Amino acid sequence: MKKFMKTCYKCGTGVKVAKSVKEGITLDCLKCPKCGEEYFTSSELIKFDIKTGKRKMVRKFGTLGDSTVMRFPSDVIKDYKIKPGDYGIFEKKPEGILIKPIHAKDIGN
Repeated sequence: MKKFMKTCYKCGTGVKVAKSVKEGITLDCLKCPKCGEEYFTSSELIKFDIKTGKRKMVRKFGTLGDSTVMRFPSDVIKDYKIKPGDYGIFEKKPEGILIKPIHAKDIGN
């Protein structure tokens, strides 16, 4: 873990790279040896949210043969009425990728 700060904001003591277990999840952190205050990067907090189920709209990329795949949450599939054979239009945006579902019946398949 890269040190993103040198001293504890509470007591001013130099912090050390450490591990912390929160709700059974091990996270990297910086910890003050004097007062015990722990500091986490945003990526460690996101990892915690994913592993504890607090970020339900996050999915992991996987591999199927030579393709990269991702599973979609069932409520997204239901809300947008996506069926096997439908299409997804990908649009590059500055903040990421937008996927617009297009129903096969709407394009004459």
